Amino acid sequence: MPERAAIETLSALLQSSQAQPRVRTERLVPSAIYDLDYRMFVIAAAFELHAKEAPPIRRRIHATKLKLLQFIAIRPRLMSVIRSWSAAGKDETSFAAHDLRRGFLGDRTYDAMVAFLVARGVLEWMGTHLAAGSNAELLANLYTAAVSADLFITERRTLEELAHVRVTVRMLEGE
Repeated sequence: MPERAAIETLSALLQSSQAQPRVRTERLVPSAIYDLDYRMFVIAAAFELHAKEAPPIRRRIHATKLKLLQFIAIRPRLMSVIRSWSAAGKDETSFAAHDLRRGFLGDRTYDAMVAFLVARGVLEWMGTHLAAGSNAELLANLYTAAVSADLFITERRTLEELAHVRVTVRMLEGE
């Protein structure tokens, strides 16, 4: 693996230079979850992989489903929770399902990203759905570039796995 060799080379250089790491707690890096470029990619990937053609209109996806998909994609450890929630159907009353619903519905960073994408014409509201807007190629280009560069593999795999998990409107709306 070329990546591993690069890390080993860097490690050897740092060790030979007697470099001492320092942690500056006053300048901690914020979580990637709040990075707008990262979130835009995750939304682009979720839309590209899960939006459906709906002739005569453009591709679209239920807005709450998109919110759930991107939430799980950046938290792949929740795959077991979504699988069991989906399998349980109407009988699901576990705390995990309620916590998951509360978690993804309260995701304000997603809400801000969607508002931005709608304002830029990338997405547009169609009732309960988000559809490809006049500038939707931004999402496709962003997704294609990340795939070509082999970036965000975990998020992409999680979104691909989610294609095999049944997500109902009842799950999304908490009825």
